[in-house]
Amino acid sequence: MSEVRPATRLRALSALAVIALALFATTALWEAALAADATPSPETTGCAKAAETKGAIAGTPVAGATCVEIGMHDIFWDANLVTIPANTDVTLVIRSDAAATHSFDISDHNNTDVENLSVDLDVDPGKQGTVTINAPAGTYYFYCDVPGHEQAGMWGILKVEDGATISLKTLTTRRAPDRLQPPQRIRRGRKFPPPSV
Repeated sequence: MSEVRPATRLRALSALAVIALALFATTALWEAALAADATPSPETTGCAKAAETKGAIAGTPVAGATCVEIGMHDIFWDANLVTIPANTDVTLVIRSDAAATHSFDISDHNNTDVENLSVDLDVDPGKQGTVTINAPAGTYYFYCDVPGHEQAGMWGILKVEDGATISLKTLTTRRAPDRLQPPQRIRRGRKFPPPSV
């Protein structure tokens, strides 16, 4: 039998110890990096967010939350039924998970019975924008003003109610209540309603 010399054995054990230490350090740095990526940015911490399941109400927001995070995608919103308290500052964080630029607008368009909030916020892909709303009670219509996007379903309802708790929901249909219908599409002289899901 051949014997391994003590010096060779010591070098082999030292090499294994260095490799084990390097793996441990790499794993620790990787976990720290993942933890940093998972930390929400300060402006969205504690915001009410849309539920993952269509038609479900979002999870309970942090007590006293004064912000709402709404994601915009190509031709739809994470939540298109948002409820906020009346006469209270509420910050809307509009996050774009889309490939195209979209807008978040609350104007006199389809809002004939309520105050014009004059909100016009354009958000580029991968970016986010914020707007603070303090509105009287009422039902407001919001939409994307990029041509064709509203008609394709990129609209929603902002319910502002006295004493309301901030909540978000995704409507199971893209069809707005009758008084809030986007313009009719006309094909060969016949009117067709906007598409519904």
